[in-house]
Amino acid sequence: MATLLKLNKEKEMEKSTMTPAEIRNKLFYFHQAAHVFHQDTTDGWEHDALGKLYTELIEFKDDIPEKIMGYMEGKRISGFKSEEVPSYTQGCAMKLAKDIMEFAKKLEEWAEEKEYCDIENIAQALSGLGAKTTYRLTLK
Repeated sequence: MATLLKLNKEKEMEKSTMTPAEIRNKLFYFHQAAHVFHQDTTDGWEHDALGKLYTELIEFKDDIPEKIMGYMEGKRISGFKSEEVPSYTQGCAMKLAKDIMEFAKKLEEWAEEKEYCDIENIAQALSGLGAKTTYRLTLK
């Protein structure tokens, strides 16, 4: 019993510190990075995979913040800050796809803490998009 209480206390201490603004900003960054990398790559398969990624990210970057605002009873998300997209380099597309999956896991945990069940589901779909893109990037 003491072990279970200790684990619950540790879990409590690990709560996510993400804010709605940080979530929205990261989604916008992912979309912008995918689009920039799509235009800068000279590899046809990578170009195609990134094109599909940035097209599909449009829905996520709109849907997630709108639903978060709904859960917050219409309170708007303030504090937009654009994260700078790095220059295209070999391997950056794969890193982006993996970053999306990692972010999606954190978003799912954040939504679970808040009891925003729909956001949990969307976060899982976002992770799936990252995984699908990772697969597409292996095709040559």
